[in-house]
Amino acid sequence: METLSFDLTKAKIISNKLYGLFFEDINFSIDGGINSNQINNARFDFRYRKPEKDIHFLFRKLKNHRKKVTYKEHNDYFRYWNLDGEGSVSCQFAPSHHEKEKYFPLISVAGEATLTNYGYNGGESKEKKGRYHRENSNCPAIGVKAGQNYQCKFWLKNISFVGKIEVYIESQGIVTNVAHVPSNPSEWVETKITLEASETAVGKFVMRLSGEGSLCVDDFYFGDVSSLGMDDPAWSGGKMRRDLVDSLKELKPSFIRFPGGCIVEGYDTHNSYYWKNTVGEISNRKPQINLWGEGQGDGGYMQSYEIGFYEYFLLCEHLGAEPLPIINAGLACQGRSERCFTPDQPEFQRYIDDALDLIEFANGDPLTNKWAKLRADSGHPEPFGLKMLGIGNENWGEIYLRNFGVIKAAVKEKYPYIDIVFSAGFDCYKHKNYEQRRQGFDGIHDDCIVDDHFYRKPDWCIENADLYDDYDRKIRVFLGEYAANTPWDDKAMPNNYYSALAEAVFLTHIERNADKVVMSSYAPLFSRIGGEQWKHNLINFNSLYVVKTANYYVQKLFSSNIGDRYIPGSCTAQEIYYSATTDEKNIYIKLVNISFDPIETSILLEGSNLTAKGVAETLLCSDDYARNTPDYFGKPIEIIFPRKSSVNFEGGSGKTILPPRSVSVIILDKLERKEV
Repeated sequence: METLSFDLTKAKIISNKLYGLFFEDINFSIDGGINSNQINNARFDFRYRKPEKDIHFLFRKLKNHRKKVTYKEHNDYFRYWNLDGEGSVSCQFAPSHHEKEKYFPLISVAGEATLTNYGYNGGESKEKKGRYHRENSNCPAIGVKAGQNYQCKFWLKNISFVGKIEVYIESQGIVTNVAHVPSNPSEWVETKITLEASETAVGKFVMRLSGEGSLCVDDFYFGDVSSLGMDDPAWSGGKMRRDLVDSLKELKPSFIRFPGGCIVEGYDTHNSYYWKNTVGEISNRKPQINLWGEGQGDGGYMQSYEIGFYEYFLLCEHLGAEPLPIINAGLACQGRSERCFTPDQPEFQRYIDDALDLIEFANGDPLTNKWAKLRADSGHPEPFGLKMLGIGNENWGEIYLRNFGVIKAAVKEKYPYIDIVFSAGFDCYKHKNYEQRRQGFDGIHDDCIVDDHFYRKPDWCIENADLYDDYDRKIRVFLGEYAANTPWDDKAMPNNYYSALAEAVFLTHIERNADKVVMSSYAPLFSRIGGEQWKHNLINFNSLYVVKTANYYVQKLFSSNIGDRYIPGSCTAQEIYYSATTDEKNIYIKLVNISFDPIETSILLEGSNLTAKGVAETLLCSDDYARNTPDYFGKPIEIIFPRKSSVNFEGGSGKTILPPRSVSVIILDKLERKEV
C-alpha cells in the first residue's frame, strides 16, 4: 500500500483566481456559437480575404517577407444567402433602417421565390491532419428543438411588392409553423415573429415570397427565446446560447480573458480588434474579417460583433467572474506581419486612448464620461468593476517593450488600481525564452502579471509538470493559454483521454505553485463541429447539443474544487501526482494515477483528527485515445465523465484505491463532523 501525507499545519495561502476562462472567437466560437443568432451574414456586410495554403507555408513566407506581405480584402454582401425561383437580387447602397448608408438586398419577384440562409455550417476538411484548408460544407446548420419557441426578426421595406410573405425553418420538410408577414410597409419596419418547432431538426431559414414586385430586407435574427439576455433590459445587444453559457458556469471561473488571442492583434494593424466598434446598438457596430478565416477555404469567417465587449462584460457578471480584457499594444500579430505603430507616431495615441476609454466604459461615471454613458444607455448604469487589463498578446521584442511601457504608464497614472498583464510571447515553456523576455522587464514592470503561453504534447506535460517549481516567487505568472497538444503540428489530433490525463498531472503542480502562478486558462475554449481551425478544444458543439471533452471534465474537477490554502504533501508512489487545498469548509484532495495498475493508497492528514465521509469524483478510461465523440447533427456520445463514490476518513486518515489512468478528487467536509 502506498502512502500519501498532507501536513495541514503548513498550509499556505494561494491565489483566489487560479482557474478562469480564455474566450477567443476561433472555431466559430462567437458567431455560429455562443451568439444566439443563427443567421449567417445577418446584416449583409460580409468581407473576406483569400486564405493562406497552410500554417507552415504562412510562417515560412512571413519569415522572409513579413514587411512586404499584404492581405487583399473583398466584399461579398450576399454571401451565405440564396434566392431561388422566380426572382432576382441586387445589393443596394442606400440609407437602411438606421438611416446610415450601407449595402442591403433589393429583391424583385415575379411569381414565387425563396430567400434562404443555411446558418453557420463551418466546413469539411480536405485534410485529415493539420488544422487548415476547410471548405464550406453547404450543409444546413440552423437547429431547432421540438416544442421550443424561436424569435425571428428582421427589417423590411416594401418598394412595390404585392403578395404573400411567409417565414419558416425547413429540414426534410417544414419543421416549424409558417409565419405570415405583413407586406404593406413602405418605410423601414421591424418585423418580429415567433416560430415554434414541431420536431428536433437542423435545417435552413426560409422566407418565401409569392407575388410580384420589389422589396428590401436587412438585419435578420433567428434565435431561441430562452437565450441568455432575451428578457433582460441590460442585454440590449447580442444574446447568448444558454447551453453554452451553462457549460461555462459549471466550471466556476474566477475570471475571463477576452477577446483573444491573435485576433487582438489581427493579421495587419487595420485588422486589430478595436473594442469601440463592438459596443452600442448592434446596427451601429462595425464588423470585420476574423483573422482565423485563414483556415477557411472560402475565407469565410467574419466577426459580426453582435457579441462585443459590452456582452463580454455581461457574461463575466453572469458567471461571477472578473473581466480581463486584452487590448492591442500597437502591433499586428508578429507571426504574420511586422506592421506596427510606435509612440513617436501620431497613430499610436489611439492605443493609449483605447486603454483609458475602456476603463471608463467599464467603471466610469455616466454623468461625466461619454463611454460610461454608452454603457449606461446600453442598460448597465452600474460599473462592471474592472480591475485587470492585458496589454498585448504573444508579443515580444524591443518595440513591444517600449509600447507596453508607454500604455502602462498612461493607465497607472490615471488608474493606479488596475492590475496590468504583460505578454511573455509564446513558447514560454523554454526557460531561455522566458528569461530573455524578463531581461527587459525586471526592475521596471515587476508589479505586473506575466502572461505565459505554451502548447506541448501530453508526454511533455507529464515530464515537465514541475515547470514552475523553480520560478522566482516574486513573479506573478498567468498561464493564459495552454494545452497538452500541439496545434501547429501536422499530426495535431483532437483531444483524447491521454491529453486530459496529462493536463491533470500538470494542474497538480500548478496548484502546488499557486502562490506565484496566480491564474490559468485553457485554450481554445469552444469549437463548432465541422468548423474548427484548431483540433484540440475544451468544448465542442453543434447546432443543437454540447459535447464536453474529457479535458473539460478535468478542468471542472480542478476548478470547482479549490480552496484558498495549499497543503504540502508527500507520496511514496512516483506514479501518483497529487495536490491538496483547503478552505473554511472543505479539504480538496486531487490524485492522478498515471500507471496502468490500480494503486491502493492510504491518505494521512497530519495535524487533523478529522472523521468524515468524503465524496470522491473519479474520471477514468481504459483507452488513452478514447474521446467523447461529437456529431454534426445528433446528440453527443459521452463515454468519459466523472463517477461518484465515497471515501471514509477516521481520525485524520482514510484509504482508497486509485483506478489505473485515473483522475480523482476527494472532498472532505470539515464541518460535517467535529474534529476529535
